[in-house]
Amino acid sequence: APLGALRELWEQRAAARSGLPLVQLGVALQLMGDAPRAKEAIATGLQTGRSEKAGWLGDYGSTLRDDALKLALLQENKLQPQAQNQLITTLSEEAYSQRWLSTQESNALFLAGRNLQSQPAAWQAQTTLPGQFLQGDNAQTIAVTGEQLASLQVTNTGGAPLWLRLDSSGYPVEAPAPESNVLHIERHFLDTQGQLKPLSSLKSGELVMVWLDVWADKTVPDALVVDLLPAGLELENQNLANASASLSNSGGEADNLISRMQQLDIQHMEFRDDRFVAALPVNEGEHVTLVYLARAVTPGSYTIPAPQVESMYIPQWRANGAGGEILSVTP
Repeated sequence: APLGALRELWEQRAAARSGLPLVQLGVALQLMGDAPRAKEAIATGLQTGRSEKAGWLGDYGSTLRDDALKLALLQENKLQPQAQNQLITTLSEEAYSQRWLSTQESNALFLAGRNLQSQPAAWQAQTTLPGQFLQGDNAQTIAVTGEQLASLQVTNTGGAPLWLRLDSSGYPVEAPAPESNVLHIERHFLDTQGQLKPLSSLKSGELVMVWLDVWADKTVPDALVVDLLPAGLELENQNLANASASLSNSGGEADNLISRMQQLDIQHMEFRDDRFVAALPVNEGEHVTLVYLARAVTPGSYTIPAPQVESMYIPQWRANGAGGEILSVTP
């Protein structure tokens, strides 16, 4: 970019609602030879967080995403090594304090991490596992059982910083309890007239209307709703012209639900083999109505999974609905 245009942007620095664009501007000024403004822009950007009052900025970002990209920029351009070390510590705390990461956050962490991996440093560590003395200049992975993990200790016996990450995996004994953070979701099973339908004795071939009620404590412009189907049900794909059943053939209270759904700004909707998926905005305090048809196909008893909704770019805004009910299909 022309230096004059960059300096003009610098004059508008008070309008920045996140520190990342200031760091980006500082790097651009540095590349164009304006070192004093570059130094000031980067320093200001590093001290500026995302504005809580700004609400939705439309950049799909977060504090973690912005900090990771700040670090990646400084690494790539070999600027301010002391600030890089501070950002590494900050990022470590931010990343491991979150249970879920958005795609933007994961990508930004990758961009920051790839440069760290290109700067190998010899390290060594002692563990409490028999014969497990670790050393090298690259990452190493060891697998431990639950019993070993209960008493595992790792000691840095070298002179270089040692970064330790622990990942655990397993299967829950029970279905997760319903939980909500900002978003909420409830599911109801109805007949084609919109009346509540018990699932204890469905006949093979019988139609069921599924009603998902979604609402939010704050406006979520990028909500993703996923409703997993139990094995005994099969979706009636409403996108197919020759679908064997259609929502338009419903009546009674079902017409009201379908009308409410048709008024929504649904960005994307899928009828998969094992789930119903919809992406749409959810405004604060408003209830969103989604309905779809499923058909009982395979006789047997099945546990019904819980419905889910999450913000695609603030993944800790999410909810799990009630699940664990038993679906019985008879021939």
